[in-house]
Amino acid sequence: MKQYFDVNKFFKPLKLEHPVSKIDYVGVQPYIETLASLARVANLSLYVIDYHRKEFLYVSSNSLFLCGYEREEVKEMGYDFYPEVVPPEDIAMLLEINEKGFEQFYKVDEETKYNSFISYDFTMCHKSGQKFKVNHKLAPFALTPDGDIWLSLCLVTLSTQEKSGNAYIQRFGSSEKLEYSFKTKRWKLKPAIALTDRELEILRLSAQGYTEQSIATKLFVEKSTVKFHKSNILSKLKVNNMMEAVYYSAANHII
Repeated sequence: MKQYFDVNKFFKPLKLEHPVSKIDYVGVQPYIETLASLARVANLSLYVIDYHRKEFLYVSSNSLFLCGYEREEVKEMGYDFYPEVVPPEDIAMLLEINEKGFEQFYKVDEETKYNSFISYDFTMCHKSGQKFKVNHKLAPFALTPDGDIWLSLCLVTLSTQEKSGNAYIQRFGSSEKLEYSFKTKRWKLKPAIALTDRELEILRLSAQGYTEQSIATKLFVEKSTVKFHKSNILSKLKVNNMMEAVYYSAANHII
């Protein structure tokens, strides 16, 4: 699967004009240690990208992102890790998302930079040959004094999507998104998903493990009414079942 590519392409059109000192790295170390503790406690797959050095500053030991490699191996490989575990067609897609994401990053103010993240899905391949789809959510972790990006935090989870891509930028606390089109090569604003109060209530109860009948009893409605609202929820969120609906809603700040 390994293919040759210039890792510098992953950083286009990043500016990186402001120098980052050794003192700056010492200053962020307590935050990195906190992330490491959080990753261990919650079993999260996290890593921190250092755009100044073009490497990974931190990689968690969660096996999802490692694809059969040891944590230190992945940290040592840095961006050379990707051609080892990502198919060529998805490498090309990641390069495009990176470039268009950076372009959008430079169009917004510093507050928006800090309060937004980019999400996308792609295929990874384990050493054993098994392929699986993951979702990356990438958010600025530290900026330089002139507003350039220095460090980013990435959360890796299993994707609920069948196809790679699905790139969007979203502000924390909002379900409004900027979705990227690989056809037009542009970002387009997608309005926030609007669930009714009743739909949100049923979604939250479903997240707590209530059955359709128990939800109906709790809300003093017929079971068929609960089914009707569930159907609307699945349609609006474009998911296949309530488990996916709960996951999607939590990840997209709907509940």
